[in-house]
Amino acid sequence: MMIRRVNTKNMILTAFFTALIAVGAFIKIPNPFFPVPFTLQGVFCALAGLLLGSKYGSLAVTVYIIMGLLGLPVFTAPAGPQYIFQPTFGFLLGFIATAYIIGKVSELNEEFTYTKAFASSYAGLFVQYALGISYMYVIYNFYNKSPIGFWALVSAMSLYFLKDIILYSVVASVSVVLRKSLSPILQER
Repeated sequence: MMIRRVNTKNMILTAFFTALIAVGAFIKIPNPFFPVPFTLQGVFCALAGLLLGSKYGSLAVTVYIIMGLLGLPVFTAPAGPQYIFQPTFGFLLGFIATAYIIGKVSELNEEFTYTKAFASSYAGLFVQYALGISYMYVIYNFYNKSPIGFWALVSAMSLYFLKDIILYSVVASVSVVLRKSLSPILQER
């Protein structure tokens, strides 16, 4: 049986990004067209994947979600296990996939380029919205019994998607510079 050690540096970086994601949840701008505010959680999830890689980036998001499901006030709405019935919970699950996919694509070879940063960010963003909107559709139509069409949800979420394309583009650009300048800290992920 092989036992893997997790070094202190990776634990600290994971905890740091978990905290950033929690802070990002509270940096919010109300949306007058839909009851879900604009937040920066996704930006920090993407940055976690880009800088920490698939394993520790997705771990940071998973720890954040577990904290919220345990009742710690890290979500934008009241937390606890009942949060899984919130229409937006699918986006939180999508954040795990986002960080993992972005991290995995960014790990494909040694050279980390702007093209790779943008491609991985957009791939993660697409999966995040696919999971989030699908979950929202199921909750609205089958749990809340508030029928809404799938394409109506896609349309309603398009403003968020456009906002995230812009923010993820900024994060992708910044991540290339950060990975170079923080390479001594980020090595051995």
